[in-house]
Amino acid sequence: MLNKLKSIKMLICDVDGILTDGKFIIDSDGRESKMFHALDGVGFVMLRMLNLNIITVWITGREAYSTQIRADQLQIDELYNGVIRKIDAYNELKEKYNLNDNEICFIGDDIIDLPILEKVGCPISVPNAPEYVKNASIYVTQKHGGEGAVREVIDLIIQSKGDFENHLNSLIDELK
Repeated sequence: MLNKLKSIKMLICDVDGILTDGKFIIDSDGRESKMFHALDGVGFVMLRMLNLNIITVWITGREAYSTQIRADQLQIDELYNGVIRKIDAYNELKEKYNLNDNEICFIGDDIIDLPILEKVGCPISVPNAPEYVKNASIYVTQKHGGEGAVREVIDLIIQSKGDFENHLNSLIDELK
């Protein structure tokens, strides 16, 4: 697994069910809200602070302003908000950044994620995904979607890039 992650140049995440637990609230005025896990957010900040040159992307089938706000807060490089045919966005990204499938990691949890999971070099899912999605993955996180699953993968990516302790120490030094 770490060998596959070592060549990763792009991390693509689904949103609902991966960065959130898949639940959303719609209030009586029609406003939608979602809960994102802080551990995942810090993971994206860590990737940026370590200058590992990992392009971060979110592709979500459900368009939501709250997703846009969170992506902006975390300085996610690319957001495809409300895209059901995710494979089209994937192919566009591959061409834009001149990447091969084996340089891309995708974390997904549902049927609309399968076309990408079947192409990328490092397909990952979460325990709460349907069996057929988990079967298309080379790794299933220990954490559930919305509970730090993305951070688990980010930690593995950082570990694959070299001395994990030195990376952590450099982050701690920057935070002092």
